[in-house]
Amino acid sequence: MLFKTIATFATFVLSAVSVIAAPTGDAEASALVKKAQPQSLSQIFAGATQSLTPLTQQLQGLGPNDMTTAKVTPIVNNIKTVLNGVISDVKSLQGQPSSVVLANNGVSANVSPSALLSVGAVASIIAQLVRIVLTALSAVFAILTAHPILAAIEIHALLVEVGQLVGTVIFTVTSVLGFLLPGLGLLLGGLLGDLGFIITDLGLGLLGGILGILL
Repeated sequence: MLFKTIATFATFVLSAVSVIAAPTGDAEASALVKKAQPQSLSQIFAGATQSLTPLTQQLQGLGPNDMTTAKVTPIVNNIKTVLNGVISDVKSLQGQPSSVVLANNGVSANVSPSALLSVGAVASIIAQLVRIVLTALSAVFAILTAHPILAAIEIHALLVEVGQLVGTVIFTVTSVLGFLLPGLGLLLGGLLGDLGFIITDLGLGLLGGILGILL
């Protein structure tokens, strides 16, 4: 009798666990699929630009007296974290269909939420991120060259690290998704041409080289 009671109880427990673990309907299944699906290119760059905006504003808000590694390094590290996240997210799009990669998801106001982004729209989204970062780097570089900053060499090296990551972002997009975005390099070169001075000033060979090759 005791063994029968134990067996009955075990059966009850297993049944309860099965009910809890089993999907309760199509809504749950759809939610899991949606969660597993990677972000579109527009979502990746829109989210990163939103995260980078306050960080780049912090860099641009620094004055000559703020040019110490103690103040600049934390901001730069946060910017690098965001850029590395972009690189990782873009790589996750490899092998995904254009319906996923180029989905607008309401990011671009000039494109229907349900439409796929054109190469020009993608270039604009990428250029927006690149511009806010390079503009911030340019602001700090201007201070380094105009004032006797003790930590100038160290801070310059930090700026170069960020610039190189920006180059890696562009390289990753074009190498992983270039087949879906013909002519992207040409469009980016046109949109970012006025920032060539900071690419040269910081010696960003990677970034300049990538744009040069793509052009």
